[in-house]
Amino acid sequence: MKIISLHFAGGNKYSLNKIFTNFNNYVPFELERNNNIAELNKIIDRFVILLKNQVQEEKSYVIYGHSMGALIAYLLCQRLQELNYPMPKKLIVSGKKSPSTISDKKIVNLNDEDFWNEIIALGGIPDEIKNNPELINYYLPILKYDFKVIESYQYENRQKLSIPIDVFYGSDDAIEGEMTGWRDETTREVNITQLKGNHFFIFNHSDYFRNYFNNLIRNT
Repeated sequence: MKIISLHFAGGNKYSLNKIFTNFNNYVPFELERNNNIAELNKIIDRFVILLKNQVQEEKSYVIYGHSMGALIAYLLCQRLQELNYPMPKKLIVSGKKSPSTISDKKIVNLNDEDFWNEIIALGGIPDEIKNNPELINYYLPILKYDFKVIESYQYENRQKLSIPIDVFYGSDDAIEGEMTGWRDETTREVNITQLKGNHFFIFNHSDYFRNYFNNLIRNT
C-alpha cells in the first residue's frame, strides 16, 4: 500500500520525513509554487495527474495531509470521486479544522512583520529560522504563496466522500467542536483523535504516527 502525503504551508516533500523514515511505499507530493497556478483548482488538477502516475499498478493507497496539506488532500479526494477514479482506502488529515469551519482571520495581506508573527504563533518554526533575517526573507514569499492558496478556499456543499476519514488535532490548536464537522464530509466512518500539542503536534508524536501508519499498512 502506498502512502501519498501532502505537506503543510511553507513545507516541501521532505517535511514529513521525521515520521516516514524507512517507509518503502511513501510518496510525498510537493506544491509547485508558481504564481500562474496559485489557484486551488489548478493545484488539484496537477496532483490528480501525479497520483495517476503513482498508483497505476499499486491499487491500494491512502492520502495523508497536514494543515494546508489536509485541505488539499480532502479536495483531491473530492476530485478523484468526481472523476470516478479509484479512491484511496482512507483519507487521513491532521492539523486542519473541518472544511466547513472557515476562519474569518486572514493573514496573507498583513505586512511582513505581522504576518511572520502570526506564523511563529502557530509553532513549529525552529529558532535558527526565527532569528535569521536571511532565512526569514527566504521563507516569507513561500509562506505568503501558500497562505494565498489556503485563504482562497471557499467551502461548497458537495457530494460526500465514500471513504473513511481519520482526523488528528493538537490540544492547543483546536477544540473538538471545530473538528466534528469532518463527520459531515463522508458517508463512512470518521475517527477523531486529540493529541497533546500545538499546530505541529505531529512532530512531538512521531513514534505514534509511525505505529499508526505501520498498522494501517499491515491491516489494509
